[in-house]
Amino acid sequence: MSTSMLYHIFGIKHVKFRKAEFVAGEVRFHAEMGRKLAVCPHCKSRDSSYQGRKIRPLRLPPIGLRQVWLLLLVHRLQCHKCGALAWPRLPFAGPRFSFTSSFERMVLELLRFATIAACAHFLWTGWDLVKDIHSRALHRKYRRIPLKNVRYIAIDEFSVRKGHVYMTIVIDLASGRILHVAEGKGGDSVAAFLKTLRRRAPNLKAVAMDLSDAYISAVKKHLPRAAIVLDHYHLAALVNRAVDEFRREFQRDCDALGHKTLKGARFLLLANYENLKPEKKKRLDRLLEINEPLMTMHAMKEQLRLLWELDSRIEAERFLKNWCEDAMNSAIKQLRRVGATLASYRSLILNYFDHPISSGKIEGINNKIKTLKRQAYGFRDMDYFKLRLLHLHEQTYSLTG
Repeated sequence: MSTSMLYHIFGIKHVKFRKAEFVAGEVRFHAEMGRKLAVCPHCKSRDSSYQGRKIRPLRLPPIGLRQVWLLLLVHRLQCHKCGALAWPRLPFAGPRFSFTSSFERMVLELLRFATIAACAHFLWTGWDLVKDIHSRALHRKYRRIPLKNVRYIAIDEFSVRKGHVYMTIVIDLASGRILHVAEGKGGDSVAAFLKTLRRRAPNLKAVAMDLSDAYISAVKKHLPRAAIVLDHYHLAALVNRAVDEFRREFQRDCDALGHKTLKGARFLLLANYENLKPEKKKRLDRLLEINEPLMTMHAMKEQLRLLWELDSRIEAERFLKNWCEDAMNSAIKQLRRVGATLASYRSLILNYFDHPISSGKIEGINNKIKTLKRQAYGFRDMDYFKLRLLHLHEQTYSLTG
């Protein structure tokens, strides 16, 4: 090993190599700082003298399965220009770090496909050091996310842990990356970011979301020019919940009479009719024949799905108006409630035909978030968790197990 090898392998320059030794299974390189590193950290003057010295241990990337250290003799500088007495700054290591820049780069490269625990085990270090390196790098990278070309976004919340602890995320629907993460749910959690979007995203056209009045109010207030598009998957889920509520209520009446008419029929009623196998379609048809209200609920559910296949907003507006009127004139209270809800959000639903977007991509991201939490066994540092979410679109190991 020589001074040249330290430079070419580890990026260590302007030092004088002294010796290498093997102690307790570790590789230790001894070196001394060169005169080119004797620069005053305050005034950048090279006119200085040495006043004291110390050995500074710096962690290097491993060689094979061996842990490697650089034991660098560093001289304290007495600056003749500004009079400061200080330790010099090293170009290959931070002033308070116990590792070199090459070690930091290796950590970040390993974290592209490995967990923190696996990376720490391979590098013979603690997980907290790996996490701190990753956290600093992510903070530098996502300090200012570019928003100029963002055209469509989606907003949704997810559960962090039990106890009604939620976080809100905003994603760019074109790239699939998370643009903003905030603790809590509701308008307050996204208000500040929406103001930022108003200034820095001049091309923003529409926002997709579920039927959250808090999010709707926040977007109308801070992004008045952006169209709000209610996600049609959540609208379908709203109708499905009404169907299932009616099924449970009807089954309770049947149980009181000793009948089991709808036992095991939940999937048949909620699934798309064309996706059912022939034998299941026959069973569903028999159930609907003997129960007219249930047939009405199921028919209205299936009919609403045709809305998204229409070609124009004018057709869709006519269709939705008729559907809501039929629902509100029904004798079924669950159907009346759904009809009134959709009628109140009619303009936001119809915005889909001007901006055909949905928040479906967020559901896939939520699955990635669940995998991330499961592999980490949860996160205690919420700031680091937010950074990991912002980096989720570049993470690969979360999909490999």
